Amino acid sequence: MKAVVLSGCPNAVLVDVSHEVPRFDVSAGAFMLFAGTRHFGGDSVHLVVVDPGVGATRRRLALRAGSRYYVGPDNGLFGIVIEEVGLQQVVELAPRPSGAPTFEGRDVFAPAAAALASGVPLESLGPATDPPTMLDNSAPRILWVDGFGNLVTNLKPPIRPMKVHNHYVTASATTYAEARPSEPFVYLGSMGYLEIGVREQRADRMLGARSGMKVELL
Repeated sequence: MKAVVLSGCPNAVLVDVSHEVPRFDVSAGAFMLFAGTRHFGGDSVHLVVVDPGVGATRRRLALRAGSRYYVGPDNGLFGIVIEEVGLQQVVELAPRPSGAPTFEGRDVFAPAAAALASGVPLESLGPATDPPTMLDNSAPRILWVDGFGNLVTNLKPPIRPMKVHNHYVTASATTYAEARPSEPFVYLGSMGYLEIGVREQRADRMLGARSGMKVELL
């Protein structure tokens, strides 16, 4: 995919935001897409592929949201970005007749990203289409487990006690330094979502939690 992007836009600067999204986990991918791209400047191009439905009927999209461009499959990946920064424009990309149906990241999305990075107008890549599919946010759940084992939920403030995998988390704090050792606590994370952590320990291991797991508000 990088080779295809660079062949279409030799002056592109490639930045790997993350290769740690769990396999097939669209919700985690949606969170990482928002978290990892929100500080990039306007007109930056972001290519994302977490695509368990590759080759199926899901659409192939290129869009503009929050002054940035995003390219990838229409399976909910763009949901959090759109909720946070809004949607300006979206077009549908066509499959390439000579492309592999199992590798549209290389054969459909990478060429589109290269075109956008080269200054090709979004509307020239395909016809305008309906807004992307959004994530199902009806149930509280864990969106992401970070490298320290902290649990990022899909919940916004106010801070509330929770139950995770039969463990009650009733303590809260503003910073890790304020929390008691070995006691899970709820706090407001840097992305604006409620998170669960344990001071100098891994909350995921202590609570037996993972990305996608539901949480219960108390």
